[in-house]
Amino acid sequence: MSERMLDNAEIRRAFPHLAQNVYLNTASAGLSWVGQGDAAAEFYRHKMGGITQHDDWINRAEDTRNLLGKLLGVPAGRIWFTGSTTEALNLIALAMPLAPGDSVALAEDEFASVVAPWMTLQRSGVRLNRIPVKNESDRTSALCAAVNASTRVLAVSHVHWRTGTRVDLDALSTVCDKYECRLIVDGVQAAGAVAVDAGCSDAYCASVFKWLLSGFGLGFMVLSDRLSAELTPALRGYSNVPPSRSLRYGHQNYPGIYALHATLQYLETLGWSEIYSQVDRLTARLSVSLRERGFDLVTPHDARAGIISIRHPAVAQLVAALAAESISVEDGTPFLRVSPHFYNTDEDVDRFIRVLTRDS
Repeated sequence: MSERMLDNAEIRRAFPHLAQNVYLNTASAGLSWVGQGDAAAEFYRHKMGGITQHDDWINRAEDTRNLLGKLLGVPAGRIWFTGSTTEALNLIALAMPLAPGDSVALAEDEFASVVAPWMTLQRSGVRLNRIPVKNESDRTSALCAAVNASTRVLAVSHVHWRTGTRVDLDALSTVCDKYECRLIVDGVQAAGAVAVDAGCSDAYCASVFKWLLSGFGLGFMVLSDRLSAELTPALRGYSNVPPSRSLRYGHQNYPGIYALHATLQYLETLGWSEIYSQVDRLTARLSVSLRERGFDLVTPHDARAGIISIRHPAVAQLVAALAAESISVEDGTPFLRVSPHFYNTDEDVDRFIRVLTRDS
């Protein structure tokens, strides 16, 4: 049976920004669709009665956790809402039982939010092992080779924010299990762009404003049972009074949850496999076409997700030239970062390549 194709015309009506613009910058922030504002407003309509519809808020949050559980391949009970990926990573780092001499391994070029939570633990004697990655095709193997008996945590981005390289979480999980190391993953550049099995990590954290298209101020973390049993929360509130090990300490972002719930339902009607297939097809088209034209691609073709990064000496000028043609990409100097989503088309990609080739 042939794979069902997305209806590009219908999808683009749901994203009116695309009528006049080529948006290839979802890795910075995804577009909002036409139903999202009404979904967030529904919470405020419920809130007109004060606390009287509190059960509706709770039920919507539980329904949203169920949708995320299906998406991430984990039980909903292992999912907790946070304000962002950064908050989730900090809550986890501060709650882990790390001792002087324990080591946290991470790539030398990791995103700041993946590094910073562990840096604060250095004053307690925790060591950071910053791993150089000399070749993007070796990113996974370099991380695996750095894990040893003193490594208590391997902190990693599922998809690297700058180079677009997707690491092999199964391989990382295997080596972490061998050494009783905990695998902590920033999945913000993966969830919604590629299929994710969050169950192979001890913590999988993400915000929802990129590939899940659901605005700022909301994220989630998926925690393994063994990690949850080890945590002692550094932040306490009415939701996690001792002896609770829960990292949720206060209220949740209910308007954001309402918007995420509606968006996940919308995306589910399109079909996740179809969404992933479209992202894969468009990034493959970019990868092959740009290599054929002699551009210096950083992202390995066989380890990509939704980001294609190009090394270029004049990134800022190219971004400005593309913006003048209503084409949005990201200046990640020295890389030009291009990130199509399911709402993009072959024509979007081809137009980008034409302008890029003309102005390079």
